[in-house]
Amino acid sequence: MDDNAGFRQRLARLLQLQGGLEIAGEAADGREAITKARELRPDVILMDFRMTTMDGFTAARAILQDVPDVKIFMLTAYPGALDRAKVTSNGLQGLLIKDQPIPEIIAAIRHSVGAVQPASDGVEAPPGR
Repeated sequence: MDDNAGFRQRLARLLQLQGGLEIAGEAADGREAITKARELRPDVILMDFRMTTMDGFTAARAILQDVPDVKIFMLTAYPGALDRAKVTSNGLQGLLIKDQPIPEIIAAIRHSVGAVQPASDGVEAPPGR
């Protein structure tokens, strides 16, 4: 969920290349994100903090009321824009930075849903190992 179509599409393509991850949908603003989340009921949402129409933080809180099991990460290009404690104290999984290495973003997604992550030697290992 990001109002920057180019970034949203690049991130979706990178995530689609990962085994075990599926892109359920995309949204360009907070209101569309709420509608899509209610309709698609995804496991994880990556939500841009700054979007048109409705900011991502407001949209995320609304989504959690209707889809309480979804794991939502706030995405931002500005690491100092959000207080990590505020993010997690409002039921969100955490804060991800847009230029963070994709393997770290993928690890956060997998960890949030308790998925096993491939170890460097190709053997599956539980999250956190």
